[in-house]
Amino acid sequence: MTEQYTNKIATVILAAGASSRFNGCKMMAKVLGEKSLLAHSVETLKQVTQAANIAPAAVVLGAHINDDIMTMTQGAVRIINRQWQTGLSSSVKLAVNYAIEAKSDALLLVLADQVAITANEYLRLINAFLQNKQTCCSFYQQDVGVPAIFLAQDFNALMAIEGDKGAKRVLKQHAKNQHLTILSIDNAACDIDTPADLTRWLSQCNKPDVSECPN
Repeated sequence: MTEQYTNKIATVILAAGASSRFNGCKMMAKVLGEKSLLAHSVETLKQVTQAANIAPAAVVLGAHINDDIMTMTQGAVRIINRQWQTGLSSSVKLAVNYAIEAKSDALLLVLADQVAITANEYLRLINAFLQNKQTCCSFYQQDVGVPAIFLAQDFNALMAIEGDKGAKRVLKQHAKNQHLTILSIDNAACDIDTPADLTRWLSQCNKPDVSECPN
């Protein structure tokens, strides 16, 4: 029997990049004890999708695929990006295609390396989207960004993105037209791009009482 979900929101974690600035596979980097960055992201989104009663998250993989990566994503739908060298837009397009094939009304795009975002913050974003019935995104470092939830009406615009660009252009256009719900999520500013970012996270962010990661 097919699982019935309250809201038809597809969730996709983008994790296909080469991690060129990290000088290695950052998805394997330990961010919580022995838990890797990718495992932390997958587990957090599992909590989110279960709490929101939406379909489990899918993961876009690409540059780094090995036994450990496959183990970390076990149980999740894996989307393999064989064009990962062309940039982030290729992963965004695969996420959109996945949402279309799933006949979803919306797409929640997540970056695996935004390690500080909590399950409750993702749920706040989903609740804001459901209340306002329009594209909804995070706001941090004085700008709009992901995680964000896009309506199906946004899918053509997302598919038009090229190169190493993400979905920010679509969000900015919505903001200009005042058709965007914006939610302040300061923790979204904490991502792991370099070894220095990881060191900063381990020394200053990886504490139970820390609610905001320093930039």
